[in-house]
Amino acid sequence: CKIEDLNDVVEETITSLHYVLGEKRVKKRLGEIPAIEMDREQIGKVVLNLLINAGEALSNGGSIYVTTGKEDGYIFLSVKDSGGGMSREFMEKDLFRPFRTTKSSGLGIGLFQSKKIVEEHRGRLEVESKEGEGSTFKVKLPASRVTALI
Repeated sequence: CKIEDLNDVVEETITSLHYVLGEKRVKKRLGEIPAIEMDREQIGKVVLNLLINAGEALSNGGSIYVTTGKEDGYIFLSVKDSGGGMSREFMEKDLFRPFRTTKSSGLGIGLFQSKKIVEEHRGRLEVESKEGEGSTFKVKLPASRVTALI
């Protein structure tokens, strides 16, 4: 792992998804955050997965809100969509389990893999969702990582 800037990874990923998500649908507010030790490619996969999921949740328009910042010794990335949200039951029983999905297509392994990658970086992947109101996924990574697990 090298010292990397999460904002750069977020910007690159949004740019790579320009035609998939549509330029105006992604609203971003990237805060001033320190560079941290991370595997750029692996964290890029997490960002990609969260953005694609958010885009797929917006079947009838809406926006994706991408925010980065610092809090409680962590830097964070928040991806919020204004889609259909998830039931409490699904979040409790199935959300981070492989091969479970609320979508009509897809394998249901993206969030499972994303959670593992974040945890390998000693971070956390949190979610808030309400049916009919959308979902927010928040990746929290330690602001001061000295040693890498990967």
